[in-house]
Amino acid sequence: MSQDSKLKINSQVSADGVVHTFHFSGQIDVSAGAALETINDIPASSRVILDFAEVERINSMGLAQLMKLLEQWKNLRISTEARNQNRMISMLFKMTGLNRYFGQNQIQAEAKTQARTVNAASVAQTATASSSGTPKLRQIKRIRVVKKQQQQSADVKLAFSVSLQSNQQLTGWYFFNTLLQRRLEKAISMDVKQPGQLADLHQNALVYAKPFEACKLIEKHQFIPVARPMNDTDEVSIIIRKSDADKTLADFSGASVVTAMQANFVYLLGRFLCDECELDSAGLNYSFTGNEIKALQTLLKGNADLLFMLKKNYHELSRLSREDTHMLDESETAMAYHMLLLSPDYENLKPLLTETLFNLDQDEKGRQVLNDLGLKGWCAPENDELDMLLMLYSRYVGQQATAF
Repeated sequence: MSQDSKLKINSQVSADGVVHTFHFSGQIDVSAGAALETINDIPASSRVILDFAEVERINSMGLAQLMKLLEQWKNLRISTEARNQNRMISMLFKMTGLNRYFGQNQIQAEAKTQARTVNAASVAQTATASSSGTPKLRQIKRIRVVKKQQQQSADVKLAFSVSLQSNQQLTGWYFFNTLLQRRLEKAISMDVKQPGQLADLHQNALVYAKPFEACKLIEKHQFIPVARPMNDTDEVSIIIRKSDADKTLADFSGASVVTAMQANFVYLLGRFLCDECELDSAGLNYSFTGNEIKALQTLLKGNADLLFMLKKNYHELSRLSREDTHMLDESETAMAYHMLLLSPDYENLKPLLTETLFNLDQDEKGRQVLNDLGLKGWCAPENDELDMLLMLYSRYVGQQATAF
């Protein structure tokens, strides 16, 4: 195995030599090829079980390495079974078509789930391998409109809109804007949107957007994803009253759901989680209160059966606020996050902008700004994550996108 490989494999073979079980741990990326080559010599007509319980992440190049091995086993009539995938890995397998390698029962379950989804025919298409052997997510159309570049002299003021994640960030964003003006040598006018506040953002040069807003800007206005906060993603908690704690999601067919806003990834992730757990989200009745506290009160008053709430906000509630609730399930997708996006009219600023953001931790002023924002740093959004984010947006917003 290569010393650079981030993947470790522990093997077990049944007494009769027919069943081979491989426990993966670490990351499956381009370096996984050497590790996977150590398990490719399996006798024809064997059975292979792949255990992903300790896999931290799989990226597109890792999927390519894995698919190469699975295709080889398929040609040898070796049956394969996947176990203990987390939701992120399960979604990757579905979107790239790798599920087709993992047993008839899993294929049938996938077909059943897709059949219940309202827009399954248009959004749940699995992709095939490219000529290089790399599995592709369904391609999201990102049509780049060629526009005449705006005059970008030093005295042109750039409009920057920030969607706050919390009011504690407010001072940090003003310091960030001051630092950004100095390092870009551009005048920047910043407009701050409070949590839950909707706005038309596409007229701005720069936008720090919530996941839902980011998808809309990318799909409709060709905005360019530049950076996202490290280790900071949006997840959903599905909450019920404590008196219903003995129930499972399957018991809530046709139930009423309350959440803060429809134009929000908490709503989209909640629907996704329901569908993944065999509860048809299209058959649920939704109401929107405008904020999460009102949504929680609606649940506790008995005017709704389920609550979709931002995971970190639910866990930050006081013990008193949570004592009459029960957390039924939570998402673990790690793909919905706030993003800093750049208008296509200002694409030439991207190199300097990324250099500035990714090196903020290299000097005292930059570290102080990160601390004021409550961020560990900035990193580039992964293309696979963006494609999954846009696919989920398309799946549940679809033709209704014009309404938001």
